[in-house]
Amino acid sequence: MQQPTDKFYNIQVNLIKNGQIYKEHVAIRNMWSKGRSIFLDIYFYRLQKSFVFDSVFVHDIVDLSRDKVYTDINKFFQDFTHVSASDLPQDTIKPTKPSRKDILSPLKDDVMLLSFMAALWPDKQDIKERIIIDYIKHNLEQASSLSERYLKSYITDIHSNNNDFYNILPKLKSKQPHQAELLLKEAVKICLSDGYLQYNERMYLADIMQALREYGLKIKIDLP
Repeated sequence: MQQPTDKFYNIQVNLIKNGQIYKEHVAIRNMWSKGRSIFLDIYFYRLQKSFVFDSVFVHDIVDLSRDKVYTDINKFFQDFTHVSASDLPQDTIKPTKPSRKDILSPLKDDVMLLSFMAALWPDKQDIKERIIIDYIKHNLEQASSLSERYLKSYITDIHSNNNDFYNILPKLKSKQPHQAELLLKEAVKICLSDGYLQYNERMYLADIMQALREYGLKIKIDLP
């Protein structure tokens, strides 16, 4: 059975469990077919363990290194097994330790959206930055290994604009309701950090809420 090259170490897999979707940052160590089924040997960075899954429990796969989304597991299997023998290492591969940016990549869109909301009004930027850092640490266990200085630098380096904001909105449909509601609450918290909800902040928050409702997510937040 083939072993993956570094093309498959920076993967986000969305797994189905009890009718819910769970997002994990992983490496795909191996894939094989048996009968009509496809199986994946997946290494979880968060747990530092590998598990074998039947592909029926995989909702979709995102190759974060190439920014490519696979909703068809057969297509991913084809790309995985297309790795040529000359690309393969001679010994058993252990997943490469992800870089700091790779660790944060599962939350990149969330951080871009929150950073965009924070930039709408210049006041209280230190408080807004603190809210985003706390959001990262709360939602990404691996971020505990990153320094405050690095997280601040990461947030500062993200320059999201109006186009980025509206490109991110369609991606929110992959979130579970509680995840979407938490992200929206943090966006509201950022906008209210100066004690007042500005007109343009209200308009962008309304766009987020409308997008989530269109994707069938029930939102319980009312804007002040």
